Amino acid sequence: MNNRLRDDIVTRLMRDLEAEERGAYLQKVRCPECGKREAFIKAAEPWMVKCGRENKCGSQVHVKELFPELFDSWSERFANLPVEPGKPQSTTPVADAYLEMGRGFELERIRGWYTQEHYFDHKINAGTATVRFKLADGVWWERLIDKPERFGKQKANFRGSYKGMWWCPPAIELTEVDEIWLVEGIFDAIALTHHGIAAATSMSCSNYPEQALEQLIEACKRAGRARPKLVWALDTGKAGQEWTLKHIRRARAAGWDCEAAQPKEGRDWNDLHQRGELTEKHLEEYRYNGALLIAPSANEKALLIYEKSERREFAFVYRSQTYWFKLDLDKYQKIYSDLVDGDRPMSEREARDKALEQSGAIKRIANCHPRPLYFQRNTLTDESWYYYRIEYPGERYTIKNTITGNALASATEFKKRLLSIAPGAQWTGTTDQLDATLSQHLPIRTVETITFVGYAREYEAYVLGDYAVKGGKIFKRNDEDFFELGRTALKTLSQSTHLHINNDPNDYRTDWAGLIHTAFGAKGIVAMAFWLGSLFAEQIRARDKSFPFLEIVGEAGAGKSTLIEFMWKLLGRNDEEGFDPAKSSSAGRARRFVQVANLPVVLIESDRDADGGSKAKQFDWDELKTAYNGRSVRAIGVKNMGSDTHEPPFRGSIVISQNAPVAGSDAIMQRIVHLFFTKEGQTRETFAAAKALEGMKIDNVSRFILEATSRESELLGLYGKRMPDYFERIHALPEVRSLRIAQNHAQVAALVDCLGPDGLNLFPSGAIDQAHGLIARLAVERQQAINADHPLVEEFWETVEYLEQTRIENVLDHNNGDGRLAINLKEFEKLAGDHHFRFDMRELKRQLKGSKTRKFVASNHPVYSKLRSGTVKCWLFERG
Repeated sequence: MNNRLRDDIVTRLMRDLEAEERGAYLQKVRCPECGKREAFIKAAEPWMVKCGRENKCGSQVHVKELFPELFDSWSERFANLPVEPGKPQSTTPVADAYLEMGRGFELERIRGWYTQEHYFDHKINAGTATVRFKLADGVWWERLIDKPERFGKQKANFRGSYKGMWWCPPAIELTEVDEIWLVEGIFDAIALTHHGIAAATSMSCSNYPEQALEQLIEACKRAGRARPKLVWALDTGKAGQEWTLKHIRRARAAGWDCEAAQPKEGRDWNDLHQRGELTEKHLEEYRYNGALLIAPSANEKALLIYEKSERREFAFVYRSQTYWFKLDLDKYQKIYSDLVDGDRPMSEREARDKALEQSGAIKRIANCHPRPLYFQRNTLTDESWYYYRIEYPGERYTIKNTITGNALASATEFKKRLLSIAPGAQWTGTTDQLDATLSQHLPIRTVETITFVGYAREYEAYVLGDYAVKGGKIFKRNDEDFFELGRTALKTLSQSTHLHINNDPNDYRTDWAGLIHTAFGAKGIVAMAFWLGSLFAEQIRARDKSFPFLEIVGEAGAGKSTLIEFMWKLLGRNDEEGFDPAKSSSAGRARRFVQVANLPVVLIESDRDADGGSKAKQFDWDELKTAYNGRSVRAIGVKNMGSDTHEPPFRGSIVISQNAPVAGSDAIMQRIVHLFFTKEGQTRETFAAAKALEGMKIDNVSRFILEATSRESELLGLYGKRMPDYFERIHALPEVRSLRIAQNHAQVAALVDCLGPDGLNLFPSGAIDQAHGLIARLAVERQQAINADHPLVEEFWETVEYLEQTRIENVLDHNNGDGRLAINLKEFEKLAGDHHFRFDMRELKRQLKGSKTRKFVASNHPVYSKLRSGTVKCWLFERG
């Protein structure tokens, strides 16, 4: 084993799994499965972590599964190693290392079977070393080995057509073996040869090697040998099993003697080789699994199970239908005696098989195969479900859905639930038989759940549609609809937010950044920086205790919707802009705010009554104040038998998009970074750039969210380094007095750097500098907006001045000489109405208390009026 790789593995084991080096073994390793510090691994060859709790866990995990990043840069690690004294220079050093350390093969067995080559993808401008195997002249297959995730779904490269062909290890003389195992991959075939098994690969489960088999028939005839037996050993899973049955029917029709073997579910033969699970005992189990797969009838399969387990009754599945086997022992004994002692006595073995066949009662209890995959729970509501997969006979589709514990408690309830989620699926068995089918899968795995889409801070992982990101690694959702994130199995229960993300790097484009700059200038970069920051809102709030709101407002036709809809595409949402909070109930808004984490919540068109012409209720922006610090926006009741409430934290970011700026309290105004878009400066070039953004397909840009979140540590490190400096710069501006305004704009400034050459490198340095200049101006303008009165208050004072100017005598100020303005609002409302001015008096009273140009003193204060004798209740203001 390479010493450098060994040292790296040992370092990670000691750091991440708390291993302690003691002699020949690393001990007290924290088991990746059960979490107990009772696992161990060889110190000299640290390949397999084994748990010492044999009865309670007993797991074995290859270090390649724990630290895959140590096994994806083979050229960097092995291309230029010095040659050991006395050994010849290898022409395939990288391929050697990959096959030996990545696949667990003995190089002396396989030298000469492969070559080391190179593959380059011009679309992504990246290359990799490969391990190439030749099938025939002009036909070869090669595995990409250096960071293969860069090439998307492509893990290997073919040249030529392999239809009807196979690859067989050169050391095997097929005419001299009794059986040949047919597997899917080259590495599977090599793994089996390490254990004395002659194997060949058809290169895919669907390829029937007709040409190779015909050549073998001719070779056997020339050698005077009988054909070897074919053992079809394709991978587990629906495709592999269905093609096994098809190939066996075809091969038997061509005169071949066929059997089958099936590896452990979720493993291939190379995995089992590396885990030490290809012993004679293991192989016997795999042959038994294959025999069950190809059993010609339900009766034959039941007999195979009985012979191995000797259980008198059990449930089993045949061709995706569920059966029940129950042995009538008295009937069996009578038939067995008659066969052994009859006129034509049989051997004990023959009589036993015949008696079992005639006495075993087999009954179908379901016309489908309902299989529990795992258990999931919502800890908030204390609801729980078993997640089931229902398979139909033949090649029909499968259905996955939840079934509650109550529905599993009786056959009647289970039958109802099955019919309601799977068309035509019927259960006709008893409750005891249902219990037996469930017990076959116990103990069942538990999957952790979240109720939103985005970043789950408890697990430090992003759950984003079909993908999850944790620790810089991207994980794809498995066939059972959850993510395996190391020791954590995680899924979201949310059905409201759907993200469509294309992770193929060949489809990803980054020219959209230049289009944003062309169409929207520095304002587009600032908006993009906030959008990027939304992906890290939880982490930023944990560091700075707050994350600002973004306001994108301006003239109709200025491009606000185009910008927001495109930025949504970057996160995997098509034709999305936001929701109107004024059209939602308080409960509906609260649900919206908790549906996502580290994703934006966009509020649109809430300013419909800004001109006073609409009777629709305006949204109260003060509802959002607590969201600034990540606290709950609204308490909700818990659906249980008690009086519990739940106040879910706000985990996302707030974006406000409308035509008119937000007019709210100082507390809200200080939380906002304000961008005002106009049609000024629009040209044919900016219009073309905006149209290009509109026309971009989501498949070409949605990988952005994975690019950003997989670089979480790097980007947050850059943010943390730059943000304090920007805070000092902005707060040093003489016009900026508010610490909150300085912090908000400093946060966005640091995020702008994350888009530049030091971060994602989407915008050049010149564009980044423009954005920083704009942010400084935005901070100053926000401070000025805070210093100014609310627009409604400004309109009130303008109206007061107008009314006073149109009258010779004073008609509003009841002040009796103490230097303050004293105005009775009822009189103001009537007099303003006479001049066709209309005010929402309830909102006016609320906003007048924040009056700045004429500072508010008191409301409904009794004043002895100089306009008329007597006391009048007035609102008092300083004259300013």
